[in-house]
This record gives sequence, C-alpha cells and structure tokens, in this order.
Amino acid sequence: MRHLVRNSCLILALLVLLSAYIWPVSETIRLGKDLRGGFSLTYQLLIDPSQNAEEVMDTTITVLKDRIDPQGTMDLSMVPQGRDRIEISMPLPNEEIEGLREAYNAKLEEIRQREITGREFDRMLAMEGEARQAEIDRLAGDNDAQKQLMQRAVELLEQERSASDELRDAIDSTAPPEVIDEKVADIAAASIALDQVRDELLDSVLVADDLQAALELPNDQRAVLDDTAQEPYLLPSQREKAIDSLKESHPNEVETIDEVIALHKNYRDKRNTLDDPSDLVRLLQGSGVLEFRIAPGIGGHVEEQSLRQRLREEGPRLASTRDARWFPLADPSSWVESIQQAQFMEQDPATFFQTRDFVVEEYEGTYYMLLWDTNNDALTQGGGRSNWSVARAFETVDQNGRPAVGFRMDVNGGRLLGQLTEKNVGEPMAVLLDNKVFTAPNLISKISSQGQITGIDSAREREQIIRTLNAGTLTATLSPNPISQSILGPELGQDNLDAGLIAGIVALIAVSVFMIFYYFSSGLIAVIALLCNAILILGMIVLGNVTLTLPGIAGIILTFGMAVDANVLIFERIREERRNGLDLRPAIRLGYSKALSSIVDGNVTNLIVCLVLANIGTQEIKGFAITLGIGVVGTLFSALVISRLIFGLMTEKFAMKNMPMLPNAVPLIEKTLEPKIDWLKFRVIFIAISICYVGLGIGMIIYQGSEMLDTEFRGGTAITMQFKQDESGERLTMTRPEVAERVIALGNAAEENDETFLLSSAEVLPVDPESDGITSSTFRIKTLATNSETLNTLIQNEFQDVLPTKAVLSFNDDVIDDLRLAPVYPITENRLGDIIDRPGITADVSAFDGGVAIVMDSISPVTNTQDLRERLDYMRRDQQFSSLLSREWDIIILEGEPDSVQSAALVVLDEGLLVYESKDRWDAEVAEQEWNLVRQALKRSESLAGTDQFDPAVASSFRGKAVAAVGLSLLLITIYIWVRFGSVRYSMAALVALLHDVLTAIGLIALAEIVYLNESLGAVAQQLNIMPFKVDLGLIAALLTIIGYSLNDSIIIMDRIRENRGKLDYASRRIVNLSINQTISRTVITSGTTLAAVLILYVAGGEGVRAFSFTLLVGVLVGTYSSVAVAAPFVWSARHDREEKARLLAAEAAESSTQDS
Repeated sequence: MRHLVRNSCLILALLVLLSAYIWPVSETIRLGKDLRGGFSLTYQLLIDPSQNAEEVMDTTITVLKDRIDPQGTMDLSMVPQGRDRIEISMPLPNEEIEGLREAYNAKLEEIRQREITGREFDRMLAMEGEARQAEIDRLAGDNDAQKQLMQRAVELLEQERSASDELRDAIDSTAPPEVIDEKVADIAAASIALDQVRDELLDSVLVADDLQAALELPNDQRAVLDDTAQEPYLLPSQREKAIDSLKESHPNEVETIDEVIALHKNYRDKRNTLDDPSDLVRLLQGSGVLEFRIAPGIGGHVEEQSLRQRLREEGPRLASTRDARWFPLADPSSWVESIQQAQFMEQDPATFFQTRDFVVEEYEGTYYMLLWDTNNDALTQGGGRSNWSVARAFETVDQNGRPAVGFRMDVNGGRLLGQLTEKNVGEPMAVLLDNKVFTAPNLISKISSQGQITGIDSAREREQIIRTLNAGTLTATLSPNPISQSILGPELGQDNLDAGLIAGIVALIAVSVFMIFYYFSSGLIAVIALLCNAILILGMIVLGNVTLTLPGIAGIILTFGMAVDANVLIFERIREERRNGLDLRPAIRLGYSKALSSIVDGNVTNLIVCLVLANIGTQEIKGFAITLGIGVVGTLFSALVISRLIFGLMTEKFAMKNMPMLPNAVPLIEKTLEPKIDWLKFRVIFIAISICYVGLGIGMIIYQGSEMLDTEFRGGTAITMQFKQDESGERLTMTRPEVAERVIALGNAAEENDETFLLSSAEVLPVDPESDGITSSTFRIKTLATNSETLNTLIQNEFQDVLPTKAVLSFNDDVIDDLRLAPVYPITENRLGDIIDRPGITADVSAFDGGVAIVMDSISPVTNTQDLRERLDYMRRDQQFSSLLSREWDIIILEGEPDSVQSAALVVLDEGLLVYESKDRWDAEVAEQEWNLVRQALKRSESLAGTDQFDPAVASSFRGKAVAAVGLSLLLITIYIWVRFGSVRYSMAALVALLHDVLTAIGLIALAEIVYLNESLGAVAQQLNIMPFKVDLGLIAALLTIIGYSLNDSIIIMDRIRENRGKLDYASRRIVNLSINQTISRTVITSGTTLAAVLILYVAGGEGVRAFSFTLLVGVLVGTYSSVAVAAPFVWSARHDREEKARLLAAEAAESSTQDS
C-alpha cells in the first residue's frame, strides 16, 4: 500500500483528536429524554392557506425560543413535525441540578430566617422586660448593629411613654399652655425618632426575596458611546445595577450576597431546563399580543400634567383616561445611545424623554410611556375589528441603503394599518408586545400591506423589533394546549441509561471475545477496528450535536454486531484465497477487493432505511436512524480503511506471513462450515415452513386487530408511575391486581359519557417486576382516554399514599374569574372570622390590617400546610408573580389539622398599598393578583414518572408515517437491488423475503401479548422477559432495521450467485447451491455475533428497549432463515435449468447420432 505510514499517522491523529474532543463522554454527549428524563409537547399550528407553511413554521420556532429561553441557556429542542406541528422537547432536572437548586434555596432560606419584618419589630416593642430582650436577641442574632438599633428603639419608646405620662399629669394639674406644648413636642420628637430608627433597621435587613428578584433580572449589557472619550462603553445590566444597589445599602452583607450569587451561578450554569412541564406550558401560553399605538407628543394631551402626577402617586392603572393609557417600556437601555444619555435618563427620565417628544414618567423603578387608546389612533386586536396579524418581519434596507426593519401584513392587517398610518404620517408609532413598548419610530409615510420601520441604527434593536413583530403571529397559529405530550422522569431515564450502557459494554466484550477466539490475530485486528469504530461513532455524534436516545444505544449495539459482518466477509474471502494457494499479501488484497461489493451493497440498503426513518420518524426515532447511519458509515471506514491499514503494517513492516484462524487449526470446523448441501432439494419444506410463519403472522394480526397497536397509533394516554421510597430507602411496591383494581374502580365511578370511564378497561402493566412477575415499584397504565391532565390528577389523587408527586388541588369557587364573586376579602377587622363571616374562626390578623384574605374551601384532595406553603412560595417566585415577592403572607387553617388541611385562608399584606388608600387600585394590584396566584399555585402539579398522550389525530398521523416508512423503504430497496443486480428477479427475491420477515415478526409480536395474558402460559412468558408488546414507532424502527439486516444477509448470497454465474444469463441449481454453501460460514458467524449482541440487549438492556430488542431478536432469526430458504431459491431459474438440460440432451443425442452414422 502506498503512503502506508502517512495514512496510519493521519488516522491515528484523527482518533486521538476525537478521543480528546469527546472526553469526558458524560458531559459531551447530549442525551435524549428517555435517557435522562424529560418531556416533549406537540403543538398544532393553525396556518392560513394563503401563508407559506415553511416560513410560518420557522418564524414560530424562532419566536417561541426567544420567548421561553431568551438567553439561550436551556437545552431546548423545537423541530417541525410535518406541515403543521411543532414538537418541543426539554430534559427534566437531574439529581445534580436538584442538589444545586436546593443549596441555593437553602441559603436564601437562611437569609429569610434572619429577616426582621415590620410586624416582628412592632411585636417586639409590644413586649415587656425579659421577654422583649429575648426577642431582640433572637431577631438580631449576632448582628450587633441591628441589636443596637432595636435597643435604641426601646429607649425612644420609653421616652415617648414617659412624655405621654408627663403630658397627662400636666393636663390634670392644669399646667400652663407652654408646658403642655413642650410635652407634646417631646412626644412628637420621640415618635419621629422612633419611626426613623424603625426605617433604618428595616432598611438594614437583607431581604432574600429582593436578592432573588435581582438575580433573575436580565444580565444583558448594551454598548453605547462615551461622548466625551469617543469610545464605546458597556452599560451595566439591570441585574448588575440591582445587585450593586443591594451591596451599597447592606455593606455588612456583601459576603453573604456574593455567596448567594456564587450558588445561583453554579445552579444556573448547570441548569438547562425548566423544573416541570407545566412551567413550559404556561410560558407557551404567553399571549404574544401585538399592537400599534400612536404616541402623543409633549403637550399633545390636554391632561398631560394631571396624568403625570396621578402616575407618580397612584400608578399606571389609575392614571389613565378614556383616550390614553400608560404602558411600560420593555428595555429602557434601548432608548439611549451614549453613557451621557443613560446618566441623563437615570437622573431625570421625564426630561430626558421630553427632549425626544415622548411623555414618559417613572413609577416604582419602571418607566411608563403615555399612548393613545382610541380606535383612530391605535391598531389592536378586538375592538369590533376582524382578526389581523403580521405575516412576516425581516431585516432589509431603506431607499438610502441604511438598515431597516421590513414587515408584511396579512390582507386585513394591511388595510387597517394603512388607515392608521395614513392619518398619522410624521407622528411616532409605538410597537407593543404584551402591553410593553419596544420602540416608537416616526412614520415617514403610509404603511399598508408592506412597510418599513427606519431610523434604527442599532442591530440589536432591529433584531428585537423583528422578533416583536413576528411574535404577533402566534395568537393565530399556536394551539392553546399540546395535542400530545410525552414525559419521562429522570429516575426512569437513569435506569434506561444504566441498562443501555451495561448492554452495550457486554455486547462489545462478547463480540470481541468471539472474534479473537475464532480469528486469532486477525480477530484482534477486527476488535481494534471495532474500538476505533466506537470512537468514530461517538465523535460524529458529538460533532453533529446528535441527541443520543435509548433506541440510539440499541442502534450502536446493533452496529457492533453488524460491524463484524464486514470483517467476517473479508476474512472469509482471504481464507478462500489462501486455500487457493495465494500468499498472504495478494490474498489480503483480493479478499478486500472481492468483499467490497457485498459490503457496500449491504450497507447502502441500511442507509436507505436510515434515510427514511430520519425523514419520517419522531425525534427519538430520528435519533436512532441518525445513530445507526453514523454507525454504518463508521463501520465502512473502520473495516475498509483502518483494518486494511493495520494489515498493511503487519505484512509490510512486521513481515507477517500467516493468518491463522480456528478453521485452519481445527479442520473439522472448516469442513463443517463448507458443506455440500443441495439446499434447493428442501424448497418444498421451506415453502411449507414459510407459509406457516406468514400465516401465523397474518392470523395474529387479524385476531389482535387494533389491540396490538400502542397509544401512538390508536390515540390515548400511557401513564407511568413510580412509587416513593420508604424510610429505609427502598421503593414501595404493589402487585398488578392491586393497582388494576384501584384504576378500574376510578373508571367505574365515572359516568359512561365521561372520558374517564375508559379507565374501567385500562391496561395495567408492571415495569421490571420482581420474580413473581406481578410485583413492582413502577407501573404503566394505558387507556384510550386522551385528557392527560384529568387522568394525571385522578391517578395522583388515587395513589397519593404511595406516590412522591404533588397532585392538582381544587377548592370551591376556584374557577371564578370575576373578583367580585370570588372568596376574596379585604382585611379590615382584627379577627379573621369577622372578615369572612365565620364567627368560630378566632385567628388574629391585625398584623395584616389593610391586606387581603383569600379563602380556599373544601380543598381536594386534602393536603398539609407545608405543601400549601411550598406551592404558594414556588409560584410567588415565578417570573409572572415575582413582583409580589416583598409582600408578607401567611396560611391560616380553617378546617383540619396541619397534616390534613381541608380548608384554609391566605392572608397577605402589601405595606405599600393598603385597601384604605385606594380600593380600585388595591383590587387591581393586590386582590386580583393574589387570587390568580393562589389558583395557579394549587393547580400546579409535579409530573408522574412518565406520561405519553396522543390525540387521535396525532395517532392517525403516526399510522400514516409508519405505513409510509415501511412502504418507502421497500420501494427504494427494491429499486436499488434492481439497478445493482440488473434483474427484476433479484429485487423480487429480496422483496418477498422482506415481506416474509416483517409479517412473521409482527405475528410473533402479537402472539407475545396473547401468551403473556394467558393464565397458564403467563408465568413462562414473564420468565422469558416476554411482555404484551405493542406496535409503536419504536417497533416500526425495529422492523425497518430487520429489513436492512435481512436484506444484507440476502445480498451476500445473491452477490455470490452473481459472481459464480459469470456471464450466464441465469442462476442454475448448481450455482445457487454452491453460493449458499460458500457463504454459509459467513452467515453463521455474522448471524451468531449479531444474535449475541441483540440477545444481550434483550436481557440486559432494560424494559425501555425490550420490545425493540425482541423484534430484532425475532428478525435476526427469521431474516437468516429467509436469506437461505426464501431469497436464494427465488433467484434460481428452474425453467432455464430445464431448457439447458434439454439442450444438453439434444446435443448429446445429436452427437450420438453422428457417431452412429
């Protein structure tokens, strides 16, 4: 071989670089949700026929990613499914991330325990003597400064009381007015000083919620120009400004703040997901409402000064008129272009925006812009108008070549926007998304169906506007709820990963041991090539950012088995050449040359299957297809290049002369593997056996019907529940009949017209049961019902005694949206019972005077106070409600005990907004917000171990995909073989064998369920790991893999037939028999190694791939049989044999006649 050393060094360098790149594997390989836990939601897109479906799909994915993950830190996958569906996948947090989150929350909780609230301060002052001093010590802890302030407050309180006593004495003794005035002044001075000390103390307290809110702020920095130095300057982010402010106001807590920041960073750096699928659903339900509003200039509104004052005093809700409203700015930094402008805006925002002719005021740290709110000066959804939307937004250039934002409206939107902009040319038009102002450029001309927004020099702002405009299309395109969902808990994902890795390692060892045992040093070379193949596969997976799924691991294991095939073909060819008398070097060269066509043909057909699966399957199936495809390419490279180079080095550099193998050492084996059997003599027997196989398959398919289809193809829901651990750390267990009894009872309790009635016929299966086959800690429940939310709630409630999850909680009136009808009460009395009209409730709520009380009556299922607190606390920290973090709140039990709460009340106080100050504003900003928070908090549930829900429409789509995948694979393979072998007979032989294998495999899958459910055979089935397998997309992938494997087997024999027939137009009986006999050793060895790999996968791979591996196991056995008994005999041309025999007889007769004459 030429350039042997150079090529060897290049390949070695490639392998070393790939090894370094993929190490450590646990961090570089991206695992799918079935290996680490996760969820996927499928949403329907309602696309107008006039729109470009591909453009709408791409735009929607971009906008959704920006909405859910604007920083791009989450492991979020959004991929199109067909023309009108999007599948959104995300992992669930693993144990490491949960631990980091707990450490972060624990530190925050430690800070909360040290917080001093105004209520606690007032309660301390109300105490006396030793009790007061003990309370001071408890509240201050080791903070001497706070202790001194509280002691000073006590002194001032005593001074105030003393002055009050002296005032009473002076009044009683009719003291002169100047004495009385002096005493009044002393009381006022002590009271003012006490208030000042109180404020100083509370300001010195580091509030955990304030710190947490600061850490959740955006951390983007914007580059602006320093006008003085004429250099770029990075403005501090909102997060940096908030943290610096906390450090400045709490200098003694800087170390604590830095510690929390570090814990938060550790958590955020590792965190690549949301905590629960319900969080994703809630984010996706963000309205994304797009609006256009004209902005009045300075003096443009007659009540401008009054509106400014009311905003500063009362807030935006109460500072609006019938024709104008205040709207918050989305990002104030986008309105400045220099550090001087930023400083100007921060010091005097009203004047800064006045210079730009905008009416803007600040309220509680947020900037608000005044915009018109009339039909003539705004384009909004509703208001009597028909629906409209922006069809597409994009970056473009204006007539002067400057960057601009272009957008195209739909037909109705173009008409309405044209009416708005025609009347307001020269005026600023604000673009709003979800009621936030993103930009307000001046209108240069009328805009209708297509227009531009110019004057935006910042690329960042242009990009933001494009995203804003595109987001408006979501309200018309995204279905409100997912049409299917799949959830797998991280515990089950880890179980799948562990089982898959064990199976892969064992399979690799088993194949390696066999190759070395059978082929000696050549086998060692094959093993080295196999290890190189593993590095290549993992390297391509990491480089291609391919998600590794459980079927993907199965594909790699299958690759290990099939990778041997190429080496076996080469080695057997080399052995033949050596037996024909060639030296080793030419024998190796001819062996590789003659095996090349068979290797290429067999692997190309596998690639055809991979190509079909990658374009038709779900994300998991695509992962399998891509992984298997990578494996095929890696196998070709390692077998044809790497092992060839090693042989070259051994023969040329190390003078290798012999290539010993087990058949050479044991002649009996060589004789056994080269039989002289007349296989076609048994074709009638083969036909009878095949008829039985295929008949069984068709019969089982007819008998089982739709029962053999999984929820993916029928519609419905599959719920996996894993029980919690007891005190010893062992998981609780139940038997299948016990679980089934409780599930069926849920269905029987429902009305027949209620979908949950279908639970009465639900299928309950144990996952990885104990030796008796029915006891397990994990069960899968399958039903035709499709309302997964209702089913999850029912299952969680029914099994709450053994499940670790949080169920959805309901209470009386929780569906009421109208605040006037909701159980929401202002706190204006000291006793809670007087407020909610329950005299028996004596709880003192005077500390919450002016706040709100919300009653949660008849909570179902019964919960405990800790659960309620955790739910409310979690939701209060959610981004949607994070502005409520600073409020004081508590839970008061109305009925029940702390560990079994039946009814409760939430009491909340916002010291900055009491009900006495402004009832309307209090309703809008306190009562309504807290009512919404309570309802969302109690309805939030933590997922079961797994949930798969498929709408019937999705199931129908999947059935269509399955049929298309199988049909298209068969068609493409048939065409390839026809072209490759130049004969329809060969392609028909392969097709008949493939149909034979697929029908047999499906029949045995259906039979497995019948055997499992049979009372007398069920125990045997469980011992053999046979389960009631269902046909899903995973099994379709397995069937297509069988097609590829079986075809590979058939191609090896047919390729040898083509070689042996030479220039003959047909394959005679002798040629067919000879070809089968010549390749039988390869068939036995390859089938044996592949069978061993698949058998290991079936036994050790875990339940996640058991159905998949069972199908492959059956397929390997049947595929090997069909290659010899179906495909090869089909190639035989009996008619040509008879014609040839007649021709030879005629020739002999003619020759005999000539001799006689």
